Amino acid sequence: MASFNSPNTVLPDVTTEQPTAQVPVIDKVGMQGIAIPLHILGKRGERLASKATVDVTVSLDHPNAKGIHMSRLYNLLQRYLSNQDLHKSALVSLMNSLIESQDGLSNSAQLNLHFDLTVSRPALISKMSGYQSYPASLCVKRSPNGYQAQLKLRVPYSSTCPCSASLSRKALSDAFVQQFEGKDIFVEEMGAWLASKQASIATAHAQRSFADITLDLSDNEIPDFVGIIDLIENALGTPLQTAVKREDEQAFAKRNAENLMFVEDSVRRLHEALSTYYQATYFRVKVVHQESLHAHDAIAEISGPVYR
Repeated sequence: MASFNSPNTVLPDVTTEQPTAQVPVIDKVGMQGIAIPLHILGKRGERLASKATVDVTVSLDHPNAKGIHMSRLYNLLQRYLSNQDLHKSALVSLMNSLIESQDGLSNSAQLNLHFDLTVSRPALISKMSGYQSYPASLCVKRSPNGYQAQLKLRVPYSSTCPCSASLSRKALSDAFVQQFEGKDIFVEEMGAWLASKQASIATAHAQRSFADITLDLSDNEIPDFVGIIDLIENALGTPLQTAVKREDEQAFAKRNAENLMFVEDSVRRLHEALSTYYQATYFRVKVVHQESLHAHDAIAEISGPVYR
């Protein structure tokens, strides 16, 4: 009598059974939230990410097929993503293999990689440094029309309200006049008063803010992740800091005072920076200022083509 565990036992595969009636085409079928090692390197060879969650799907185009070969998708992810650095040729081969693995059932495939980019950032003045995390996702599609790739990236920054800064300056000016009007004062006395708690009349409100960037990539090359982050942070002027000393904190306060912006200002700066970005054909930007004055957030969105 054959054992239940005999290697010669043929197990049933219900996915090969044909339905009794013609079924509609399914746009996407597959898996999401797969944990996988992911090796992303920067332009200087630094490691930017080491793990990801993956969504992988294929279309089901055959009118008489009950389902796809799902386990084949999983095995291909392991083969092409977990054992090598992420690069163009691996992604192209993976996308082709996803479709080929279905033996004529599928015409298209989609891969979504979700990961955090961990980038070393120096302090503004001191020799301190630390790591900043940037949530990102890379979406790759393969269809009869060719390949498409899209990058989504969130970059945090600090924004200070121009209106509250103006009101704070007015409050300080009024207090200064009230303190010294009609008096003969020396510069030293004036400086001492301005440096004292008496001069802390009002403070402009600042808030942690986020720029959500979407780039339609111009080719199948792996994007320059750090280069994009640098571009965005330089355009905004006040990136969040990691490890700091007092001189860094003071420099950050100065930057915020010199770099006042509403949400409208933020998206205009990013529009200017991204409209000529060499690795993209189209961009979308959404900024969110998590208001410290209000119980709600301020937002703005903008988009446009990339000009070369």
